Amino acid sequence: MTAAGLNIRGVPTDARFIASVSGRAAVPARASAFARHLVLAYRPGWQSIEDLNTIAAHVREFDPTIRTFIMPTTHRNTVSRKEAATRPTLVVSNGRMLAFTPLRGKVYQGWPIPKVEEVRRLELAGLPVPRTEILTPELKLDPAAWGEFVIIKPTDIGTSSKGAGIQLMRTERVRYIAPRDYPAGHPGRLGPMLVQQYINDDGHVGVYRVLTLFGEPLYAVRNRSRQPVVDLTLPDDAIENLPVAHQLLTTETREREIVDAPEEVALARAAHAATPEIPLTGVDIVRDGKTGRLYIIELNAGGNTWHFSSSFEARNRDANGAEFEHKRLTQFDALRTAARVYVRKTNADAI
Repeated sequence: MTAAGLNIRGVPTDARFIASVSGRAAVPARASAFARHLVLAYRPGWQSIEDLNTIAAHVREFDPTIRTFIMPTTHRNTVSRKEAATRPTLVVSNGRMLAFTPLRGKVYQGWPIPKVEEVRRLELAGLPVPRTEILTPELKLDPAAWGEFVIIKPTDIGTSSKGAGIQLMRTERVRYIAPRDYPAGHPGRLGPMLVQQYINDDGHVGVYRVLTLFGEPLYAVRNRSRQPVVDLTLPDDAIENLPVAHQLLTTETREREIVDAPEEVALARAAHAATPEIPLTGVDIVRDGKTGRLYIIELNAGGNTWHFSSSFEARNRDANGAEFEHKRLTQFDALRTAARVYVRKTNADAI
């Protein structure tokens, strides 16, 4: 046995709630004591079992009438999903559920919202976003409305999340390019390109990332280039080859810090109103270096943003070091905060 009632595999041994990785469920000692069920559905590699076990233990601590099931979305979980359906249930999955289909319950799950739809939702919610449009043959860009410079970026999420195909360009030089005319390997071949107003952070490249769970902040990090890298006095061809995607920053070229950023956090909280069906969002925010105004760049609603333990962020966590990662986890007491949010949502929404 290890601390907090976990066995060596990280599975809770307290029979009052379930942590099922294989789809098999233990029978609680006093099933009648539970009024509602919470299913934490997860995709292996996107969130560690240890984090989920800890959250489930806090849920039990905060509200012993809620029984928690932990189920991988990659399995049908036949036995556990039947057991979960015996009480009013809330199902939460940070990303799309794959093989697992709950028999009962209110379901919240993440999914990769197309970028233009995301922007339109934020606009409807009255939140600040850069002017954004799909780049089409008919689109005419007026520098008076768009500014002197714009960002061109792909709509294909798989490539844009890695910073591929993102380019700074003088507004008057933007022209539509048919997908077949992009060079081999360019993400413009995979889908339409976007044009977005350029928000200049005094020449730096970077974003604030605020991770929120149903709008509640779990951490706030600023990633920013150590030095200004955008020189708008360069010739056009040089500007168009600048590395302006924050995803391309490396350990050597970036500053990464846990920040006390109340304005950014408040804006990230408000962003949940635009996508209330999405549980986990990694809200990326930039600040205009001249006006100080904040803009939401994207929500990262697909679910693979639990970077406390995601495989995607493993190399960066090693580079960040233990002190940074401890600060990230404790800034808003992330695991206990998540448990409180789940308790609130379960009591409000379980059906």
